[in-house]
Amino acid sequence: MARATRTLAIGAATIFLLAGCQADKENEPPVDEERNFRLIKLESTPVSGDPLTDTKGPVHVLAELKFGQDRIIAYVNNNSCGVLSESESQTDTLHLVSKWPTRWEGSNPYPAGPYNTVSGAGAPETWASMLCSENAMVIDYVSTERATPDQIRGQVSVTQVSEHPATLRITVAEPTLRQKIEDKAQQSPQPRPQAVSDK
Repeated sequence: MARATRTLAIGAATIFLLAGCQADKENEPPVDEERNFRLIKLESTPVSGDPLTDTKGPVHVLAELKFGQDRIIAYVNNNSCGVLSESESQTDTLHLVSKWPTRWEGSNPYPAGPYNTVSGAGAPETWASMLCSENAMVIDYVSTERATPDQIRGQVSVTQVSEHPATLRITVAEPTLRQKIEDKAQQSPQPRPQAVSDK
């Protein structure tokens, strides 16, 4: 009887461990899928001028948003994400850069993580925060002057979160991941309808 009890206990423990491992695997995207979604694999977007001439290493521009003569550029460089906001007068420039986190760093506020985060202010008109992973960038961009962009190009979706102050959520990723990120973001207070680039 004692032997039978021990056998049942061992069997139950084995089933529990297997179920736990299976649940963990279901919550983790397959490695091959992650590699297919990496930002560096997305099609680049050509931009006019040379706004990132001081950046060392290859620059892979993924998105450009234009507001008249002003613009926002999202890019990857080596193992980093970057966002550059520049005005025609060059008096209101904001440039944020963050390295991709390792597998055990960062946080997971959205799918396609983990993410590192960085934030900063322009002088004095703009403020932005950027979540950066190998697979996606999520940028919250606040401006006292800029509202909806006139033109959106690249691997990007843009959601107007509020009007006063004008706040945009800029999501750069492969289309399937962009939708998953937007779905997660919309679990919080409802944003404005989104405008999506042609690509």
